[in-house]
Amino acid sequence: MSEFLTIQNLDISFQSNNKNLKTVKNFNLNLNEKESLGIVGESGSGKTLSMLALTRLLPKQAAVSAGSIIFQNKNLNELNNKNFYKEISGKKISMIFQEPMTALNPVHTIGKQLLDTYLYHNNESVDKGTKRALEILDAVRLPKYKQRMGQYPHQLSGGQRQRVMIALALINNPSLLIADEPTTALDVTVQKEIIQLISELRETIGMALIFISHDLGVVSQISDNIIVMENGKIVEKGKTSKVLEKPAHPYTQGLLNCLFKLEDEQKIDKIENNPIIRVKEISKSYKLPAKIFKKPEIIYAVKQVSFDVKIGETLAIVGESGSGKSTIAKIINGLINKDEGHIEIKGQKIDNINVSDRAKLIQPVFQDPYSTLNPVHTVGYIVSRPLMINENKSEIEVRNEVVKTLNLVGLSEDYYNRFPNQLSGGQRQRVAIARAIILKPQILICDEPTSALDVTIQSQILDLLSDLKAKLKITIILISHDISVVKYFSDRIIVMYNGEIIESGNSKDIISVPKNNYTKKLMSSVFSLKK
Repeated sequence: MSEFLTIQNLDISFQSNNKNLKTVKNFNLNLNEKESLGIVGESGSGKTLSMLALTRLLPKQAAVSAGSIIFQNKNLNELNNKNFYKEISGKKISMIFQEPMTALNPVHTIGKQLLDTYLYHNNESVDKGTKRALEILDAVRLPKYKQRMGQYPHQLSGGQRQRVMIALALINNPSLLIADEPTTALDVTVQKEIIQLISELRETIGMALIFISHDLGVVSQISDNIIVMENGKIVEKGKTSKVLEKPAHPYTQGLLNCLFKLEDEQKIDKIENNPIIRVKEISKSYKLPAKIFKKPEIIYAVKQVSFDVKIGETLAIVGESGSGKSTIAKIINGLINKDEGHIEIKGQKIDNINVSDRAKLIQPVFQDPYSTLNPVHTVGYIVSRPLMINENKSEIEVRNEVVKTLNLVGLSEDYYNRFPNQLSGGQRQRVAIARAIILKPQILICDEPTSALDVTIQSQILDLLSDLKAKLKITIILISHDISVVKYFSDRIIVMYNGEIIESGNSKDIISVPKNNYTKKLMSSVFSLKK
């Protein structure tokens, strides 16, 4: 195999307050034809920035301040933008992004976006471009791919949009594909399908692959070699199997320890037999717009669901997107109304509990803290809000309680006057948890609380929740598609499919010996570390 990509001594700097802040330092990479390389590291480690430099997609404030990029014996630094985008980007080097909904144009159909991408790089007719678009949609196994040509991104599911993103990246048969966290926001079964699809297409087309991820399990499955990054620097590199089996750098060892920690069985806390929550035959449906000569179609998000949650228990509700798990969480939280059935908390129907008392009983922790924290308010104000609304306390009492709660979630008083955009992802989630527990609720409903976080931060948040559960005697309902998190953190599991419970039981039993075929598929889709 001949070496076809060489990056030497690459530095990337950000312009801030008339100063250049170096964020990627002395990045070096050698990639052979048809080789697969994994780049791992936490958020802010520089793994995505280094590849955005390769594709000239860096943010406006960032620029390559040193180094060279040689691709197929051509110095890319010497190409002007016009030639680079025409000859290289999108044609010979393509990229799949983490969130297809923001990468796809919402005002253009799937067919137009594919056709435009093909015709920009190839002097061909519209008919040939359309034929190629259909071929690539079929190749990525998009269901009803001919119909999808006339549809818009919002009309597709997350997995379908990601298949379209892959089709866009591969329509010109590139020599190098860069995949930037392409499965992070997807269900575990869809994640496995996408990883297998990328692997198969790489073999078929004969291209090299650079796979960026913080998921070591996925990287171990798909990459020949690996680069580990921390704070803008490469701290370790080599054969994937060798690095993961015997990591030399403490940072790599720490990443693996966090991953193996989730494989350990969590000590089950003492659970009382008395249920704190009773959910009895709740249903929630949505009516789709009526069509000419047809009655409106009714879709059930949740259908006749019943379960109990015991005092001190962590109950996990798992299933793919659209299974109804988040709908149940919203109904229990009072964020949406149910159609039928009823819910009891401590023996009292939830409909009879006023809003203030309900806030002191049950609180939510959401998936993306950045979208749930008001960007114009300080951390102190955000965390204090539930106290100010629901309890009659003086300003000094409120501040003292906020500081005490921040300390409880591992944040010092220094964070009181900071804004959400001044915090990391893990710190923002700690603020969201502080806001949720400041009223000392008896129940927390955590909806994918760690799915957007790096493995080390994920481990810290789970430890924090375990610690708070023990200290505050909290009952937790965990909504998740991450089976490793569920295994580590939950006492019992409910598996949902199409709005119904299809299996439930002890976490260890459900994960080790699932009975339902869908549950078996769900558990078999989990990527474990391959050495």
